[in-house]
Amino acid sequence: MIIGLAAFGRWFSSISSFSYFSAIPFLASDLGVSVQQVNLTVTSYLIMSGIFPSIMGDAADRFGRRPVFLAALIIYFAANIGLALQGSFSALFVLRMLQSAGISGTFSIAYGVLGDLFTPAERGGYSGIISFFINTPPSFGPVLSGVLLLRWSWRSIFWFLAIGSGVCLTLMVLLLPETARNIVGNGTIPARDINRALIPLPPNRKYDTSDTKPAIPPQQRRRNLPNPLTTLQILRKPGTAIVLVSYGINYTVYCCLQASLSSLFVNIYHVSRLVAGLVYLPFGIAVALSAFGTGNLLDFDFKKTVTGTGAELMRQNVTDLGNFQIERARLRTVVFSVALGAAFTMGYGWSLRAGVSMAVPLLLQFLIGLTIQMVFTALNTLLVDLHPDRPSTAQAACNFVRCEMAAACLAGLDAFIQSVGPG
Repeated sequence: MIIGLAAFGRWFSSISSFSYFSAIPFLASDLGVSVQQVNLTVTSYLIMSGIFPSIMGDAADRFGRRPVFLAALIIYFAANIGLALQGSFSALFVLRMLQSAGISGTFSIAYGVLGDLFTPAERGGYSGIISFFINTPPSFGPVLSGVLLLRWSWRSIFWFLAIGSGVCLTLMVLLLPETARNIVGNGTIPARDINRALIPLPPNRKYDTSDTKPAIPPQQRRRNLPNPLTTLQILRKPGTAIVLVSYGINYTVYCCLQASLSSLFVNIYHVSRLVAGLVYLPFGIAVALSAFGTGNLLDFDFKKTVTGTGAELMRQNVTDLGNFQIERARLRTVVFSVALGAAFTMGYGWSLRAGVSMAVPLLLQFLIGLTIQMVFTALNTLLVDLHPDRPSTAQAACNFVRCEMAAACLAGLDAFIQSVGPG
């Protein structure tokens, strides 16, 4: 239930981006500005998404997951109410930045909770739950916003986000316990003040205290202010840098496919606006299936890798990997999905260029979703394994790299397609 709450909070970060695109022309019309001006709010959102996870990730590692999660959702909840009520472009611009500042850091906090609660032997399956909430909104967000726009107006999108985040915030205030090991140790140290849930959940099984660093006194935690530069320090490790660049490349492919999908189908197959929204579903369904399946596969690969060489790591209360090569366990099967994903992506481009039946690129979209989600789940899990003491900071570094790489490629995507074609 705890990881489900964390993943639910993270879901709003993705859905906020992809439910917004459909509303852009309606916002421009109602606010009396151009579409190009409204697109600036997308840029401002991305800028804040690259900055604030570094601050929140380090804060979550220092002060605990619960207070930072609650602060993020409070800011996000208030920003959505403001967005639903505002009536000027300047208010839209500022509130979109505030919306991003609040919710973008939940990506790193959710994976911090994952690293706190689960050992490497069981981390893969639960990582799939978070991956499901992260990567399904790009496919289902346009459909959701299309339904809301059809029935009401663009304001209904922000009211939906406000209501949903309000429910999530209430659940977290009541139920979400503190999990950071520098606050509660291995679960035996009672949380205090804001770190304590109002309704304590049944305790999880305890880990060995030998695997847990001593909790930091509250007085010392207050003196240590969040330092966003710790995110850049993560990048200095060669192994981590390779993981982040690999993730960034695959995420860039993912974003380019999603950003160009509807426009390509409208231009090539002359589909209606409704169908242009529905073509996102095959990818979304594939991502949902792959997220859960890959999580179980990662746990299976871990067991196979440690058999005979690191059987001690299979004990549920072991969190210290020692000299065990966790990279081999996490990437055991994923290397095949990388090769298949590249082949499916090339086939997808050429099928659009040749103008074959619409079923072919949709099928390839489904297959790309299956393979690329395997890569995301595996690399996110590996990143937590490599930085068990600072999982939120490590994920903030991942968020920074993937967003910047994707933004750079998306900026020239339309010009590139116009120049060389989709193939």
